[in-house]
Amino acid sequence: MHVEAVDLHGEAPIAVRDTKSSFTLGIDFSQPPEHIAATLAELFQEAVDSNRWHRRGTCEQHQAERRATPHPESGPY
Repeated sequence: MHVEAVDLHGEAPIAVRDTKSSFTLGIDFSQPPEHIAATLAELFQEAVDSNRWHRRGTCEQHQAERRATPHPESGPY
């Protein structure tokens, strides 16, 4: 993760570039701190909810749980 201070001209508190190999976060520190914090929380939660990111230590456990739970409509085979 790379974080930069940027001037977004009041259009947004943060800008993001998220690729498979890097994550760059630009923060416009002229925005109110509570607006920056709320936007960061939304960004990070959406990344976790969409399964682009996972919380450390839970990915393997989550995958094991998904494999262990059969679909309710699946038959014996």
